Amino acid sequence: MKRTLLVSTAVLALAIVPTTSVFAEDSKTTDQSQTTNKSQSVEESQPKDKNQTPALEEKKVVESTKNEIEKTEKKKEPVVVKENNSKQEAIPNKEKVEEAHKNGWQKEHGEWLFYENNQPIKNWKKIAGVWYLFDQHGIMARNIIVNDYAFHTSGAMVENSWVKIADKWYYATDSGKIVRNRWEKIGNVWYYFNQDGVMASNVLVNDYLLNSSGAMAQNAWVKITDKWYYATDSGKILRNKWEKIKGTWYYFNNDGVMVSNQWKDAYYLKNSGAMAEKEWIFDKSYNSWFYLKSGGAYASREWIGAYYLKSGGYMAKNEWIFDPNYNAWYYLKEDGSYVTGSFNIKNKEYFFQSNGKWIQSPKYFKVKPITAYIYSESGDILSYVNQGSIVTYDGSESKGSRLAVSISGLSGYMNQSDLALVDEGSEFIPHYTTDGRFLYHELSPYSSIRVAPHTSAMKIGKKYYSKDGEHFDGFTIKNRFLFKNLTEPTNYSADELNRVYSMMNIQNSRLAGKGAIFKEAEKRYGVNALYLMAHSALESAWGRSQIANDKNNFFGIAAYDTSPYDSAKKFDDVDKGILGAAKWIRENYIDRGRDHLGNKATGMNVRYASDPYWGEKIASIMMNINSRLGGKD
Repeated sequence: MKRTLLVSTAVLALAIVPTTSVFAEDSKTTDQSQTTNKSQSVEESQPKDKNQTPALEEKKVVESTKNEIEKTEKKKEPVVVKENNSKQEAIPNKEKVEEAHKNGWQKEHGEWLFYENNQPIKNWKKIAGVWYLFDQHGIMARNIIVNDYAFHTSGAMVENSWVKIADKWYYATDSGKIVRNRWEKIGNVWYYFNQDGVMASNVLVNDYLLNSSGAMAQNAWVKITDKWYYATDSGKILRNKWEKIKGTWYYFNNDGVMVSNQWKDAYYLKNSGAMAEKEWIFDKSYNSWFYLKSGGAYASREWIGAYYLKSGGYMAKNEWIFDPNYNAWYYLKEDGSYVTGSFNIKNKEYFFQSNGKWIQSPKYFKVKPITAYIYSESGDILSYVNQGSIVTYDGSESKGSRLAVSISGLSGYMNQSDLALVDEGSEFIPHYTTDGRFLYHELSPYSSIRVAPHTSAMKIGKKYYSKDGEHFDGFTIKNRFLFKNLTEPTNYSADELNRVYSMMNIQNSRLAGKGAIFKEAEKRYGVNALYLMAHSALESAWGRSQIANDKNNFFGIAAYDTSPYDSAKKFDDVDKGILGAAKWIRENYIDRGRDHLGNKATGMNVRYASDPYWGEKIASIMMNINSRLGGKD
């Protein structure tokens, strides 16, 4: 750059009194990157035509490093020059060399001057390849802008470089003048400088977003006065628009501000601004939960698990809901989930299926615990039933938290907490059928027992129900083995009883050939031998169970539901297992008035087993054996 050193007095005066005067500080460092908690650092953009204005939509910009200006400030002070045979030599120490004859750099009263022929330079002077400016008193300009020329702290004129003056950044071109009121591409990054030449930062300029480093943002987030904005690859912000950023949807309002903690139509923008998807949102302004489905729209008039979202997306709670899709009523609790089982609503008991459907006239409940008790009206234990048993709800008034039920001939009360309402449409309900020869009790989809001969009052293919297994709608059936006095001896001999195992193809039974022992037990303790054989068959799988093999226990004595193997009583051998059981049954049941198998209302079944149809099952085995041996009993 060339400067005319011969200047008029008027020009010199202008140099001394600058039109723009600002004191300077340190130079701006390189790579001033913008990083927020929401985005990564600004990436570099593609090259751009230097004549292209950044106001154009298509310009590609990124933040880049600003040229570091005298980064370490090696030249903190002007270079001192002294004459030596017409050659100039830089003198590191800028102290006065001679008091009478001054040449080169001199520091006077804290200011730097440059002398030639004992006279201070005024106006412009290029020294050691660097331009300096001196006022009418010869004082070097520094920390200042003069007539748009910027000067470093060292006094050197700024060229193609950044300079920080009074906490503001400026950029001087190769002419040394600062940039004003325009865009400038520096290091492949676009910057904007205002009317005063100050670099803009953390601000919007004609919808272009500038980050804290001053670089125009590109595909990046910028936070300005607690509001988030996003610049696309063009550098411009988004307005009135949805934008998917790194796989997440955001919405920007008319001002370009990211929307958060509010609804946009059927969509909810979370605190982060991200659109909610496949998640629950509680909106305090509506005091309600909402569910945002995949795609972001709220659920409406539909179920999400056990919860129902009404019109408008509000979660139902403490209210009845009729769902026409299922043609059913539901009641939603305080937490929004539907009710199952029994539930008190405004001092009235209601019953609901396991899927939440209200049952206007409930009929059946299933037992939930391993063992559940049946109580009298006064609270005494009448009997107990095992897990999975189906009890019939009789509709009588409840006793506190206990429901009135009946099962296997017994009516009483059971804890609501022990019962689960049965959906008749999907749950198997035990019932009776006939094949034209016999009446069968269908206990499950996979098992049934023969209980009595067929009667003409029954129709093949029809389901029949009975509370006690005897009384049906329109007819009565008597199961004679179910109520047979077990003190009466069988009409079968030991040899005939031994034939049973081969006739029924029972292999590897430890009870095979023990007909004489069964008859001995009958004689010694007065307990029917046919019953003992049938009882042992049920409890020990015809003498082949693990308890039978390990403990010679063929009758399930003390084999409690919670720990059948561990609790089961042990006998020394098979014979003692049969005889000991007969004695135990005699003393604990028959002698106490329970002289027949019966059901849960009467007989041994009341206390012997939790299975409500235990007696019916043994009676069925007795009936089968009797049929095979000729029907003597």
